Amino acid sequence: MKLFSLNGAKVSLLALCLGFTGISQADSLKDLYLQVSKDVSAEAAHNSEREQKFKAAASEQKAMLAKVQAELAAQEKLREEMQLTFDQNETKLSELSTQLDRRTGNLGELFGVFRQMAGDTEKLLFDSLISIEYPERKATIEALAATKEVPTIEQMQQLWAMMLQEVSESAGVTRFTTEVIKPSGESYDAEVTRVGTFNIISDDKYLNFSSDTQQLVELARQPASALRSTAAELTATSGGGSVGFAMDPSRGALLGLLVQSPSLIERVQQGKSVGYAIIAVGIFGLLVVLERMLKLAAISKRMRKQLKSMDHPSDDNPLGRMLLAYYENKHLQDLDVIGKKLEEVVFKDLAEFRKGLATVKVLAAIAPLMGLLGTVTGMIGTFQAITLFGTGDPKLMAGGISQALITTVEGLCVAIPLLLASTILSSRAQQLSKEVGEQATGMVAQKAVEIASAKA
Repeated sequence: MKLFSLNGAKVSLLALCLGFTGISQADSLKDLYLQVSKDVSAEAAHNSEREQKFKAAASEQKAMLAKVQAELAAQEKLREEMQLTFDQNETKLSELSTQLDRRTGNLGELFGVFRQMAGDTEKLLFDSLISIEYPERKATIEALAATKEVPTIEQMQQLWAMMLQEVSESAGVTRFTTEVIKPSGESYDAEVTRVGTFNIISDDKYLNFSSDTQQLVELARQPASALRSTAAELTATSGGGSVGFAMDPSRGALLGLLVQSPSLIERVQQGKSVGYAIIAVGIFGLLVVLERMLKLAAISKRMRKQLKSMDHPSDDNPLGRMLLAYYENKHLQDLDVIGKKLEEVVFKDLAEFRKGLATVKVLAAIAPLMGLLGTVTGMIGTFQAITLFGTGDPKLMAGGISQALITTVEGLCVAIPLLLASTILSSRAQQLSKEVGEQATGMVAQKAVEIASAKA
């Protein structure tokens, strides 16, 4: 509280105020003094307390500053140590990188060869029939082919083991059970037989391995029965000994072409109506040839039997009938009459010998002409297809060309056997005629000797 000097006396502002209110000046000043003294003492105590707090805070701040400075010094020292370690590591890392680059360069060729061999082996294994029996090796070879780092010794050993397994298994014949897909799409488990890396069969059926789906599929069209019988024989064998088997060394290419080739019935159907007519001619001609061969064989057999018993003639053979005619006219003394009687019998039998030979010759001559007719008909159909559709699709011309070639082959296949059979039959008939003629001439000569002796 401030005091003001007025006419040499100190009066407080509060006293002045109290004076205006009519309060006793003496009481007010005393109370004011007491109050001021009390306030000054309180303020001094408060200021002393604050001063103590400030001093304590300053000491605490000084201690904290010292601690922070110490920590800062420790961190600075640690930074220097770490910087030194970093520089040393940088130098060491540079040296190790240089060493790694040098060693990687030495193994670069090995890595390239490994990647190439793994890729080639992966393609080989995925197309191999052996992978059906060992499907687990597909994942291994995929992982080896996809690696982008220098291979380890274990990885190189795995690749070597799979290549060695492929070589050893390619020379074996094994049996195992696996899933087989029918042409209709149905699947079933069957025991299959694998012949190296070439063919795989189930019972008498050839199977095809699809590398895309990694499945075994029955061929929609199986090869001829002769080939299927070898497959059945191989499936039925229990080991030991040798078994004939029709193997496709091209791993399915030749078998696919063989399956696509038309069968005998399909080739006959390609000849159409002309081909059927040629076959009918051939069948008829073969029946005639068969009948004549059996007939001449029977006549020859009876004639040989008659030659052994000339004194007992029989009318079931030409020689016996000639003997009967001779004995019936033996009493005649005219050789011309006897000769005419024998010639009559011989001529009848010669006609029987040559019966049907002309028919066979005609059929042998007609067959190639019918084949030529089929050739012309097929070529006409081919040129018509070319006129309508052009030459862009050879399949449109294949039907006519097939008919032209098949009918030609059918005509020759019919004509050649018929011509050979005709020659054989003619030779056989001529031989029998010669035997009969010789016997007839001998009988006439014997009769002439008897007549001459009688006259003498």
